[in-house]
Amino acid sequence: MSSLATPGNLVETVRETVAALLNRPQDENNLAGFLFVLPNLIVFSIFLLGPIGYAFYLSFHEYNIFLGTTKVANMQLFGVTVPLANYADILTPAPWANNWAALSSPSYNLWWFAVRNTVIYTSVVVPLQIIGGFVVAFALDSRIRGKKVYRSAYFLPVMLSAAASGVIWRWLMAQNGVINEFLRPFGLNYPWASSPDTALGALMLIGLWGGIGFNMILYLAGLQNIPEELYEAARIDGATAWQRMRYVTWPNLRNTHFFVTILAIIGTFQVFGIALSFAQGGPARATTTVVVLIYEVAFQQSSFGRASAMAFLLFAVVFVFSYWRYRMEQQEEVSY
Repeated sequence: MSSLATPGNLVETVRETVAALLNRPQDENNLAGFLFVLPNLIVFSIFLLGPIGYAFYLSFHEYNIFLGTTKVANMQLFGVTVPLANYADILTPAPWANNWAALSSPSYNLWWFAVRNTVIYTSVVVPLQIIGGFVVAFALDSRIRGKKVYRSAYFLPVMLSAAASGVIWRWLMAQNGVINEFLRPFGLNYPWASSPDTALGALMLIGLWGGIGFNMILYLAGLQNIPEELYEAARIDGATAWQRMRYVTWPNLRNTHFFVTILAIIGTFQVFGIALSFAQGGPARATTTVVVLIYEVAFQQSSFGRASAMAFLLFAVVFVFSYWRYRMEQQEEVSY
């Protein structure tokens, strides 16, 4: 008659099972590793992949959260009924129709006007954020007195929320704000936040103020990983400070450049908090970015289907720009 299982036997069995899993050959599937990451995969799927999948489902429907109604957004395409009415409503009329009126007037097609604002914002802010972050990091990486204080000061804007930054700068750039008080003796007074001509430029300034400090930290980490021997060899060969920066520092930061560029592109295309708190998307839609428009359509117009479609169109745009930067990185990479 077999003996009953005791706690000691049970513990020994579990120990042997775990040991067998951990000592599996390398050419077999690592079941133990999969079991370790399984909880994270479950949480990731429920709280991230699940909402993304449901949002993609809603992008083909007309959905109102208050009425609880869902209706397929169908349209006729070449005589076939397809659920693409939300996407068609967003993209039409096309920007090239009527002499590109959609890019100059928000009343023609607000989606394309918001895309125009976002692309202009990104094309200006991303290069300046990258250059500014590198220059500040390069300066603070040298032996200067009080560099820890300067690093903290440049990084301080990153610690503020986007809403707080927008409110602060709205107060600074008001008609009777601090900046105009300094400009008034020179006969200058600009309605920074209340004029369509200056609102988007002011928003770019806020983006630079908040982004340079973040890029500075990334570049500082990259600079500190460059071997000092490379600089010593360059000095022995007679390289000047500019030549050392150009031929030693800059090329050795290739991976950092790529990482910073991707994060900057994604961040600027998704600009929302500072645009909403600084000028509420105005005046005259001058600061209405794509994410601000998605917020308005979803939570002010309660059209979650169209807002979801806009979100996936934004994802497609960001993916294209990110993939383009990735391909550039692959072409610039040198194999030895």
